[in-house]
Amino acid sequence: MFERLFSSIGIGSTKVNTVLSQNVIERGKEVKGEVHLFGGNAEQKISEIYIHIDSEFHKFDDEMTDFTDITEPILEIKITDPMVIKPHENRVVPFSVTLPYYTPITFRQQKVQIQTELKINFFNHPVSTHDFLLKDQFVDDILHVLEGAGFKHSNESGLCRHTLPHDQNPTHCLQNFHLLNEQGTHIYFAGNQKDIDVFVCEQNDVQHYLIVRDEDAEQQLRNIPLTTTK
Repeated sequence: MFERLFSSIGIGSTKVNTVLSQNVIERGKEVKGEVHLFGGNAEQKISEIYIHIDSEFHKFDDEMTDFTDITEPILEIKITDPMVIKPHENRVVPFSVTLPYYTPITFRQQKVQIQTELKINFFNHPVSTHDFLLKDQFVDDILHVLEGAGFKHSNESGLCRHTLPHDQNPTHCLQNFHLLNEQGTHIYFAGNQKDIDVFVCEQNDVQHYLIVRDEDAEQQLRNIPLTTTK
């Protein structure tokens, strides 16, 4: 049963509803959806339908860069070839997508959005943009252990900074998590990657630990010397 109604906006004579099969999406797992097309009083030719998954990266006060808060398409899916919607015709176009690990998860002000876009007569017509919840249990497990050990998030923790694209992350979004405890120990890691590189900084000493997704996160974090705040 499709639960989440994202948009119902008319383009020309055609109306469009886009739904996902669940309200909370798990990163790295397949999610199914449907685009519902409702014909109007006139025949409408649709060249293409696209689904965009968008997020944004932020400019912070300590960064010497011209980049501001910019929304970027993380993933674009073409879900249909050219079609003609006849007057008063109802048509359903199913699609499925697996969001890659370089997609940022929703955390605090960091949002992830879905946008449905129709291409009519070779022109793009954005239909609507809506937020949705994107989670990753692996990252949640890491944060649960760190928070339980007395670490707290900084103000900018979980937000995306600008980064240069590379093979494992072809976007400009690097989601940084930054936590610290009362003893002055800082922990940094990028949340939008498959395996997590955790950096523990104490005074001038920096230690690196790789937390592998295919193994138990809590068990691996026991190898990190965490000081519990009383």
